Amino acid sequence: MRATGKPNFQHQTIWTGDILDTLRGFNSECIDLIYLDPPFNSNANYAAPIGCQAAGAEYKDTWGISDIDLAWHGEIHGHSMMSYPIYMAIRIMELRRVLKPTGSIYLYCDPTANSYLRLLMDALFGKNNHRNEIVWCYMCIEMNLPTW
Repeated sequence: MRATGKPNFQHQTIWTGDILDTLRGFNSECIDLIYLDPPFNSNANYAAPIGCQAAGAEYKDTWGISDIDLAWHGEIHGHSMMSYPIYMAIRIMELRRVLKPTGSIYLYCDPTANSYLRLLMDALFGKNNHRNEIVWCYMCIEMNLPTW
């Protein structure tokens, strides 16, 4: 059994990519703050801008049957978003295990995944633990207006 409360990794570490295997090596209840920016099938390609610390990092945010259904859950056939809640539930369960009882988790997503992730978060953390939701002003973004 892993220790509880003491991190077994360096303070203020940032992990990128699929974190599942890394999370499974963490001690329980050892993290104060989690910011989660998971894939959510936006059908877009992303790359870190030149000059930033992550320059050169890129990923394709498109879910397909060959990416998820067959690789993770061959028993699921059909639309790729059917696999998404399963894929994310496993990771959110591990995040819950490593989060301190007094800790906070911030989850970033867009409308393509919001309902799936909200349902998972409510089921795993309890719906009464939800504190707030921030919604972008999409019209402001399209019109290049300030969003604050």
